[in-house]
Amino acid sequence: MSWNGEIVIDLDSHIVERADRFYQDYIDPAYREAYQQLCDGVAQQAKAGHRYSLFGSRTSVIEPIETGRPLGTRDTYGLTRRSEMGGGRKAFPPGRVDALPPIRPEASWDVKIRLEDMDRALVDVGVLYPTHVSSYCALRDTGFENSLYRAYHSWVADFCAQAPTRLKWTVVANMRDVAAGVAEIKHWARDPNLAGVYVSPQAPDGKLLDNPDLYPLYEVAQDLDLPVLAHGGTARPPYAPGTFDLDGAWFLLHSFGNPWAGMAALGALIGGGIFEMFRELRVAIIETGGGWLPLAMDRLDTHYLMSPSHVPNLKRLPRDVLAEGRYFHAIDSWERSVEFCVKELGEDLWLFATDWPHGDTAWPESVQQITDRPGLTATARRKLLGQNALRLCPRLK
Repeated sequence: MSWNGEIVIDLDSHIVERADRFYQDYIDPAYREAYQQLCDGVAQQAKAGHRYSLFGSRTSVIEPIETGRPLGTRDTYGLTRRSEMGGGRKAFPPGRVDALPPIRPEASWDVKIRLEDMDRALVDVGVLYPTHVSSYCALRDTGFENSLYRAYHSWVADFCAQAPTRLKWTVVANMRDVAAGVAEIKHWARDPNLAGVYVSPQAPDGKLLDNPDLYPLYEVAQDLDLPVLAHGGTARPPYAPGTFDLDGAWFLLHSFGNPWAGMAALGALIGGGIFEMFRELRVAIIETGGGWLPLAMDRLDTHYLMSPSHVPNLKRLPRDVLAEGRYFHAIDSWERSVEFCVKELGEDLWLFATDWPHGDTAWPESVQQITDRPGLTATARRKLLGQNALRLCPRLK
């Protein structure tokens, strides 16, 4: 065990996938032509001097969007783009003197390097999420969308199988073609390294997580004893609340987009009565920050009392839903409010999550940033670093 004889589980680590490089051996032959066209588009993108991007930027090959406007400017003329977060090595936490070490991109495809860097960070188990796969919902062809999900799942299952005690993965549920999403979850449930079901904090077509169209996903997750893991993503499909209200300003989109999405997801799940209807379902919200949760609970409690007719499926205070023990929430190790959050909402719902190897991570110091906090008891540290994750995801045991 990596810390003081206790298990450390990173509930938010990533694969930075390349559709054009990872899926060649896994794509459904029926969609080989569409896949080749996608690869040709990526090649043309690179030839034009642009970095790889399927979504989330002006030069994306599937769904372009303006995300690079610096605040204080009117027009960009295509001369700016979304940040690569190169300053992240000196940002977590703010005020650090020395930069954190470089992140090795090879960790997304080389198991040996990934395990070396997990060891360096004192992490025993990493739960892997893709970076952009959930945005395949932007494709007009739902058949091709489903084939790309299957290709990614096949690739990541093989990747994790090389280190089954250390690497676990999440199945991306199709939230647009829900029947296909249910079938995909059932197909992969047999894989012992599958840890949970990845959903976005909002569904395509403007639907939130309370939408009855999504009930079959919750039902199959509950039946298979898999947690639903709502994971944020900035300025990419399915678009989070506020994406088109911030005038393409990356500084605001990345600062506030994921927390805003997390608030909407939390409110929809609790207010929509999902925990009332699915009495054994476990849910976590990941990569949206944690410091906002105490405030959100205060507001949800008061609005439940003020406007109960607007949440007909909710039968108790939102805070009581959290206290029941089936809701979990990831918090960044560098957030100044960690100790406050534990004090306000207890020590049983918080999850250790690094976002590595993305640029906005405190790797390899994340564990130390938790263990060095004088306001956390030894029990709270143990729960945050791993024990809560084991309750959320029994397959990690």
